[in-house]
Amino acid sequence: MDIKIPKTKREAYAQLDGMLSDEDKNAIMNGDPFEFHFSLGMWIRNNWIYEQEEADVKHLAELFSKEPFYFADELSGDIIKDYKRHLKRIKK
Repeated sequence: MDIKIPKTKREAYAQLDGMLSDEDKNAIMNGDPFEFHFSLGMWIRNNWIYEQEEADVKHLAELFSKEPFYFADELSGDIIKDYKRHLKRIKK
């Protein structure tokens, strides 16, 4: 799987969809996003946030966060929360 910082929410969803099993997606959809802080959240931080170009991460924060600035932990949590909403919309 080619890992790159997504430029759109659609790209983010596609990357996550491609790497997560149906069981993982159900757990995210039915669980508390904080439960994934040290698993999916860590993957997001390591692959999309840490050691990336500042402009790319700032753009990611603009897509997923309501804050004009970001902390890696909060941004990864915001991405998981948004992905959970996405999964619930497509499940209907």
